[in-house]
Amino acid sequence: MNTRPLTRQRGVALFAVLVILLLVSLLLVVSLRTSLLQERMTSGVRDRAMAVQNAEHALKEAERAVVAALAEGVPPWRDCSPQASAADPLCLPHPALGGVAAPAREWIEAADLQPDGLGAGPPAFTVQYLGRRETQVEMGLEDEPNYGQDPGRVEAEFYRVVARGSDPLAAPDRSQVLLQATIVRE
Repeated sequence: MNTRPLTRQRGVALFAVLVILLLVSLLLVVSLRTSLLQERMTSGVRDRAMAVQNAEHALKEAERAVVAALAEGVPPWRDCSPQASAADPLCLPHPALGGVAAPAREWIEAADLQPDGLGAGPPAFTVQYLGRRETQVEMGLEDEPNYGQDPGRVEAEFYRVVARGSDPLAAPDRSQVLLQATIVRE
């Protein structure tokens, strides 16, 4: 049996194992951070997709509500026609002006399409009556017809619908989607 005295070993094996352990630990930490970042990005994309889906559904419900209210008589929407309240900040064309989440906007909740706990609050919509107009040109939604062309002017009532995918006050850290549409009823 060939034995060497313990005093001649220098501890190189221990040092090599510690360096390898340190490298493996660094590799695990980097992969963990990468996984967490990918999880955050994926949840952000999912939140946005759910908010868009909810906002589109709220727009559809708003259109049904406008049609139903017109069939019943006078709709209960905020009057933003030029004759009524042009100076009202809630009647500004861009929904962010005047505070999107302002309770004064009179949000009407729509059905939430997301399973319980996944959504960032129920979607909602608000409708503004923009008045009776002759054409979309007066609203700035269409170009003037060329000289000699028939503009096809028809009187119609215009409604602005703003739909949100979720409640920004309930979940301020989640994706927020606002959609705006104009409904024209002859």
